[in-house]
Amino acid sequence: MGFLAKNIGHRRILMPLHIAHSRRESLMDLLTYANNNVPYYEGRYDRFLSDAPALSNEDFYKAFAQTPVTTKQDLSDYNDRFQTRSLSGKIDLINDGAPPNALQALWSLFIRKNFKISISTGGTSGTPTYRWLDHHDANVMAQSFLESFHMNGWRRGESFVVYYPLQSYFTDTYATFNNWLHHLFGFCVVPFETVDRESVLRLLQTLQDRKTTLLVIFPCVLQRVAEIMKAENMPPYEGLKYINVSGEFFFDCSKAFIQEMFPNARIEITYGAVELGELAHQHGDSSFDYKVFNTYAYVEDGDHDAMIITSLQQQAFPMIRYQMEDKAHIVNDPDGTQYLMNLEGKNTDFLYGADGGKYYASFFNTMVNDLNAECTGNIIHFMMRHEGVRADLNFVLKEQNEAHQTYIIHESRKIIAETFPQFSDISVNFPDHFNHDYTRKFKIIGEGDGLSEVVGGYYKRKAS
Repeated sequence: MGFLAKNIGHRRILMPLHIAHSRRESLMDLLTYANNNVPYYEGRYDRFLSDAPALSNEDFYKAFAQTPVTTKQDLSDYNDRFQTRSLSGKIDLINDGAPPNALQALWSLFIRKNFKISISTGGTSGTPTYRWLDHHDANVMAQSFLESFHMNGWRRGESFVVYYPLQSYFTDTYATFNNWLHHLFGFCVVPFETVDRESVLRLLQTLQDRKTTLLVIFPCVLQRVAEIMKAENMPPYEGLKYINVSGEFFFDCSKAFIQEMFPNARIEITYGAVELGELAHQHGDSSFDYKVFNTYAYVEDGDHDAMIITSLQQQAFPMIRYQMEDKAHIVNDPDGTQYLMNLEGKNTDFLYGADGGKYYASFFNTMVNDLNAECTGNIIHFMMRHEGVRADLNFVLKEQNEAHQTYIIHESRKIIAETFPQFSDISVNFPDHFNHDYTRKFKIIGEGDGLSEVVGGYYKRKAS
């Protein structure tokens, strides 16, 4: 990446945020703006804003915690009311899903900066809702991604590649501007319809041609890329320094296998949401622990294993005390730094055990690690599907090994039967890989086919 990206793309178009405010000041600015300019929040914070200046820090946050919570149902029911009034005069950049031509896009995006754009959230219902971005909020979201890349080790001035499903997050539109994107921002998009030999070869060639240091990808997609590389006897790709994944969790066994195929890459995971942007990045070696981006988000404990998150910088479509149905333990350092520890993902993705406790993905990660300790790390992927009294345990092995299979069948059945007595019919399978619809989130534990939750980023429609 050269002069244009360093001096224009990342300094004039994607403008770094310069925020000197404390979190308290950021919250006050946000609430004042939303209270006066966003119909959904209008007048909601009159009392709080009147009382807040006289409150101590402790009392300020206690009072803020008493203000209303916003749910995804609210976002769906009152979507138009979340838009700031200033959006009404802006140009819908991708009207009805039709991308603009190159001149229109460049003029609206980078010269007039007078656009608005809508992207869909994910959702368990299969029917997404939407959020809107203008230039300011699009820049905030972009900067939150760049913050996660920076924590992964990447630096401005280095090239990166995004490998996402076709049409999600406008990948097909971006791909038509790849040369401009590469010169202005140092990145390009490689969209795919299916992850197969041809698409993997195209990805690897792009990484090489663009002298890429960072790959941005979903965990289940990265897993499949690594599986195909091994199955097709492709050599490990040594030229990649960093891999940033988000949107799903992957197990220790998957990460270890992927590391073999990308031996020099620092593989880390970021937590975020379409509604809020990127919020936190992996802290330490565990993919279940995260450090919150304090500039971008404030996180509170919610009821019923949920988190309440406020996006501190968004104005066009503010998310204030938005309830995320994800389970984590929130740790607050004395200096205000926040951590999400033992982040398990969606708070409904659990099974009740014989002891009445809730068992999430981390239980199965530990189970696979214990099995792998006796199988020389031969398990590289795991998935459980259940319905009624039936449980299907699926293990992908790096190498077929009858002794390992016998051991895994015996031990995994024993563990599941003892921990989850509701399953009387337990099968253990060893597929070569998992076929997956990449418009749906990959779930380690799933009822039925486990494909109920769509991924975000599809323009005003269901993922198909």
